[in-house]
Amino acid sequence: MADLVRGEASESDEEQDKHEIFAAEVSGEATEEEEDEDIYEQPSNSRATASIYRNNLLQRKLIESNIGIWRSLTAFTRSFVVNASKQLLTTDQMLIKSQVSLQSAHIALQQAQRNTALLQSRTASALTSSFLPVIRINNKSTWE
Repeated sequence: MADLVRGEASESDEEQDKHEIFAAEVSGEATEEEEDEDIYEQPSNSRATASIYRNNLLQRKLIESNIGIWRSLTAFTRSFVVNASKQLLTTDQMLIKSQVSLQSAHIALQQAQRNTALLQSRTASALTSSFLPVIRINNKSTWE
């Protein structure tokens, strides 16, 4: 078996690479050990005919079920993403409005702080300055 012809598959198990394949076996589907049979060939007995049609019906139902699951999952995901993006957009708009309000409040507070500092300095200058002139009283009496 040392001579291999290009283009032909080897017939020995030793020459083939062995890979472990993990897959679930579905009842009604052919395994690797069973012989392949053409589903369009007419089987000899009625039991085999019923089995082929049942397998085809099973396959069709599985495909329909898979398509239904895929559509449901897609619709669920799409609605989830759309709702989440709408909520994010609404939240973003509310945050922008809050930011503008905070900026306005900050500007107003800065102006109030400047006005308060000005008022404080004017009040301090008013309280420290003398309102009354210095009056000197002489002890001499001019009425005498």
